[in-house]
Amino acid sequence: MAVMFGVSANLRIRRSAQSGNYTMTAAWQSIYSNSQNYAWFFAAGEIDLSNMVAGDDVAIRISKRNIASGAYILKDYILFEDAQPTNQQKITIGPIMDTFGVLVEMQQTVGALITCYCEFFDAVR
Repeated sequence: MAVMFGVSANLRIRRSAQSGNYTMTAAWQSIYSNSQNYAWFFAAGEIDLSNMVAGDDVAIRISKRNIASGAYILKDYILFEDAQPTNQQKITIGPIMDTFGVLVEMQQTVGALITCYCEFFDAVR
């Protein structure tokens, strides 16, 4: 049976409670994780890398599940090195339609551990 909503999912986007400051670690750490039993919308994420300095390496990976309770499959991976150029210090993760799970993780592989502000938005019934 279909469920009807008077407002589109795009208009129900809310800031995730998982938004906030994250101190990097040498191991992968989850900075956003969500899964539902029905379709939902990861609207966007922003990660502020302005605290990076010369010699820092920060990796970000985004994974997604394709089946209920399945393993996460790598969707995207990017490594940021050294201080980020002015006006390019915030990265944006675009929208992902999902049902079974989205996971965003970060790790700092080189340099003194920094703190990054992360903000996420999603639309969940």
